[in-house]
Amino acid sequence: MNIANIWNGIYMHSVVIHEHNLVDLDDPDVHTQTVENMWMRARRKLWRQYGTSRELFPSYLHEFIYRNKFRNDDMFCRFLATVAANYPL
Repeated sequence: MNIANIWNGIYMHSVVIHEHNLVDLDDPDVHTQTVENMWMRARRKLWRQYGTSRELFPSYLHEFIYRNKFRNDDMFCRFLATVAANYPL
């Protein structure tokens, strides 16, 4: 499996080589179906909420990913912490 951290660890990209497995043997959370499920939920929410604006789609998708990652946190406090970490005074 290959792992890449993006934007100081805010996003993590993992790769499962399908010729060998559909699940990473070291990390059962890294699974092809996990990605498929996330993409299905994102498409459903973004289509319903925002329509079809191609220009704004990347920002809508970033928001969906961020909200999904921190769904159990107070979103406003998490947002302020993220801004402070990425834009220090």
